[in-house]
Amino acid sequence: NKLKHFIKMEQQDASNLIFKEIDFTDILPKIKEITSKEESLDSKRNLVLCDILYNDEYKQLMDIFNTLLNLKEYSERAYIITNEVIETIPAYYTAWCYKLEIVLNLQKNLQKELLWLDEFTLENPKNYQIWSYRIELVKIYTKDETFSNDKALLKNENIILKLMIEEDSKNHHVWGYKSWLMNFLKLDLDDLDLELEYCDFLLEDDVLNNSAWVFRYNILTKIMKFAGNENDKTVIYKEELGYAKDKIDLYPDNVSSWNYYFRIIEILSENNLEKKVIDSMISVCEEYLNTTSYALEYYCKLLVLVNGDKDKVKDMYILLRDHRDPIRKIYWDYKLSQL
Repeated sequence: NKLKHFIKMEQQDASNLIFKEIDFTDILPKIKEITSKEESLDSKRNLVLCDILYNDEYKQLMDIFNTLLNLKEYSERAYIITNEVIETIPAYYTAWCYKLEIVLNLQKNLQKELLWLDEFTLENPKNYQIWSYRIELVKIYTKDETFSNDKALLKNENIILKLMIEEDSKNHHVWGYKSWLMNFLKLDLDDLDLELEYCDFLLEDDVLNNSAWVFRYNILTKIMKFAGNENDKTVIYKEELGYAKDKIDLYPDNVSSWNYYFRIIEILSENNLEKKVIDSMISVCEEYLNTTSYALEYYCKLLVLVNGDKDKVKDMYILLRDHRDPIRKIYWDYKLSQL
């Protein structure tokens, strides 16, 4: 039993309370006070749908934790207890908040705390609270005297993030944190290029990974801040069009590739979209009209963007509604109404 493995508690007599060789006897009166209030509230309930049966070890652990929390005790023993609670109930958000307060008040080594968090994260990949806690730790750590630089931090963080993505390439908790980290840190072009290469690696492995496509676009917007002028930006955007086209060729029925391609077209259209770029996308769409409904859909988007033939758009919307994509009939009716 995992709980019994981690929780070894004994009461030598009614006046002593020892947990993991730590004495909590001094808070026994407070534990009894809090427990008494909770029992009183329970007895006043008119309806109890379901009483949860906890074992004695769990009750004792939570009694100590809730009492320390109530007392706002920031001590080494509170730190140990809170870790035990988190390992027992990884999703207990209150315990994570209390742990952060303890870490700050005790001025714990933040590098060691992040290493502890790495191990815990690998064991609990779908836990949301981990990432909120990590964000707060990183914010504080970057202001600490032991902090070196953003580049080194990114390198260290990418170790755990890549392990997590390797385990589940579409874990949105991980991608959400990684996106936050890229926005938080001050990175140079070399850092961004490495992130772009990482996206290449992931999309080579799975072109359907929409998380990697979204992240690639976010990196692209950051790279553009380093571009010298509009001409340089245009060159980069056209390279991305080629990249997206290659991925469409690889797997035409993938909305992520089409969406990325069209988004670049939208950006280029802000500065007088060249006819050859428009013709290029039309060619791509026409190439796959009989292969995927996305070719038809994004053909419509392009014609609407450049104020193209509305009758042609109308005919394609009807075709999508009635034959190629009837599951979104209501959506296509809406698009027809907007013409």
